[in-house]
Amino acid sequence: MPQAWHDFFILTGTAAATLLGLVFVAASIAATIPNEKLGDAATGNLWVQPIVWAFIRVLVVCAVGVVPGQSTVLFGRELAALALSDLARMVWITAGLRKFHRTKEALTFEDWRWYAGYPLLATLALLTSGASLAMDWGLPGQLLALGILGHLIVGVHNAWELAAWLATRQ
Repeated sequence: MPQAWHDFFILTGTAAATLLGLVFVAASIAATIPNEKLGDAATGNLWVQPIVWAFIRVLVVCAVGVVPGQSTVLFGRELAALALSDLARMVWITAGLRKFHRTKEALTFEDWRWYAGYPLLATLALLTSGASLAMDWGLPGQLLALGILGHLIVGVHNAWELAAWLATRQ
């Protein structure tokens, strides 16, 4: 990848790794909160896993992007494969959100946007970028950056919302 992308990958990958570490610190603190406040394990996973995966996704894409000697076509194939596997994981999250919405608590439009809509758009941006690179059509730079930054922003937003929600639970 061009040198300019190397710097972008290092910067965003470092940010994702740092934020992922903070999520683990927050999770260890949250483990001391009574289960009545957090809900059952399935409910906790439904809200925490998308945050963790948002940061892991950025970290993995950035790490794969800086592999030495890798061709652009190979990076595109890897990016497309990561995005496809992520789409499968998003189906699972969306099904969990629907079940939660029906059985426990009605979700707001904001919840659907931040936990399903925006992650889907960011993953589709990564998939489109990966497919374009794999077919050697050139690097759609802004689209690739949009996908990476989109996931980073979604992770930060959802982590903040979860922390605020936990702080206000009775």
